[in-house]
This record gives sequence, C-alpha cells and structure tokens, in this order.
Amino acid sequence: MEMDLIQINDLKVHFYLGKGVLSRLFGKGLRTVHAVDGVNLHIQKGHTFGLVGESGCGKSTLGQTIFRLLKPRSGTINFQGRDIFKMNGKEKHEFHQNAQLIFQDQFGCLNPRMTVRQIIAEPLMAYKACTNGISIDEKVAQLLQAVNLPWEAAFKFPNEFSGGQARRIGLARAIALDPSFIVADEPTSGLDISTAATILNLMQDLQESLGLTYLWISHNLNQVKYMSDDIAIMYLGKIVETGKTEDVFNNLAHPYSQALISAMPKVGETNPNKIILKGEIPSPINPPSGCRFRTRCRHAKSVCKKYEPKLMDLGSGHYAACHRLDQISSEY
Repeated sequence: MEMDLIQINDLKVHFYLGKGVLSRLFGKGLRTVHAVDGVNLHIQKGHTFGLVGESGCGKSTLGQTIFRLLKPRSGTINFQGRDIFKMNGKEKHEFHQNAQLIFQDQFGCLNPRMTVRQIIAEPLMAYKACTNGISIDEKVAQLLQAVNLPWEAAFKFPNEFSGGQARRIGLARAIALDPSFIVADEPTSGLDISTAATILNLMQDLQESLGLTYLWISHNLNQVKYMSDDIAIMYLGKIVETGKTEDVFNNLAHPYSQALISAMPKVGETNPNKIILKGEIPSPINPPSGCRFRTRCRHAKSVCKKYEPKLMDLGSGHYAACHRLDQISSEY
C-alpha cells in the first residue's frame, strides 16, 4: 500500500477585508474571502498530484498554506503524519528542509544582486548541508550539472539568463537540500512551448533520480495530464472532482470538469463539443448557496441551490461533488 506524504483534512483559509482599525477590532463591516473552503487531499509519496482550476479558485493559496506562509482558519495539513502547524522548532526546521517551493515568477524569486553561486549556496549554508568533505562550490557545481547548466553560470547574475535558464536556477536551489516534496506553482509560466517541454522532462528526470513528490499547480490542462498521476479540479475554494488522472479524463463526472476539459486546445483540430460556460465566476466574498457552480451550470435544479453536494465515490478512488451525477454522466 502506497503511503500518503501529505494529508490535507477539511482545510479552510479565509481572508478578512474591512475598513479601518475599528472594523478589524470589532468585526464591523468585515467581509470574508472564502479562498479555500473545506478541502481534503491526499498526496502519495513519489507521485505528481495535479491541481487545476480557473484563476482565483484557491490553488496558489492552498500551496502557500502548505508552506506555512498562510495560516488556516481551521483544518489540518499533515506531512509524514505530523501536523505542520503543531510542529516544534526542530520539526519546523526539518520540514522546511524536506519541502520546497518553485515560484511562478522565475525571475522574481531570484535576488538580482546575488550571483547564481550565492543564490544556490544560500540554503546550503543556512542548513549546513555540505558534509562528508564536500565544499560549497563542489555542491553548487553538482546542482548546476543536475539542471544542465555549466559551472561558468555560477558567476553570472539572474538578468544574464533566459527565462528557461532562470527556471533551471530555481530548480537547482529547490533541490539543494535534497527535499522529498516540491510544490510547483505554474513551473513553466512565461516559457515558450519548446523550453517548457525541456523543463517538464528535466523535472521528470529529477523526480525519478531523487524520489520527489510534486504538487503541480497549473492552468495548463495538457501539461497536467502529461505530468500527473492524480488530479483535483478546484472551483471557488472547493474540490469538485478528484481521482487518478487517467480515470478523471476518461470519465468526467462533474459539469465544471466537463467544461474545463472540453476547452483544452488541440493542435490542428476544432472542437465542436466545446462547452461554453455562461456568466462570471461568483465572488469568493459572497459565494452561492448550495453548489457553488450552480449559477453557471446548465444542469442546475432547485436542490442545487438548497444543499451543498458532497464528494461521492464513483469507484477506484474517483470522486465528484454533484447532486445530478447519474443524469449528467449519461448525457456527456
């Protein structure tokens, strides 16, 4: 039986908006942004878990919360069986060594005043990671080689590199401490197709050689389908469908999933079955009652307004949250 590296249980991350000090002290005029609202996810060790959805659905918020960059309102996140928000100082130190984040902006996460050597060496020195007689320069050289960059790159500054090379530098820094888990937030953002493909292949090679587990956050459905073992589709802070990637793509159950996947671009092909959703995404400050997707769903009925659907087991670990699964599945 495969082990869960990450277990997220009923996670809620809310932000509070208001005007002035009094609203913050007494709650008057406060508005609540339901960024993540009751999410449950299990990420298996050695797997790539894809998280997809429209902008503003809460994907990046979830990733940042895993790294304790945001504090949840409720729920738990367990890493190797330990609640990350109840860790002591030593446990937090070990967690930050074992879990790393690849940022969406490949240049924004690199200090423009530091050379590549300084950028990669910084975590090595902070965690005193060079042992067994290996020097900092030797370790930096090994990491650059792992991401297919020459040693000469160590003495240059970030602005001297292309977007793809900058992404490789970020990868080298992410694997410097030999982590077991990496959150990749739009890891090919801003790259052309050929460069993105090179980065994808590199990350797959690193996963195989280092035994990495990825949480892959992306808008690119073709990319997620190619990279991921498991997938979760998120809408307005909720998981609406999840399961093995192959099972979900071959048997789309939720109407939002069907619309999202139908919009996937295909080279040289038109898609007559593309589903066009009407209306705008509701505000997370005032989400719809019942099913949050009902305001844009062509299958919505009165029950969808009254009751929030729960994730239902469709078999083989495939779950979807919809009141009308039987009828919708037969129509799609």
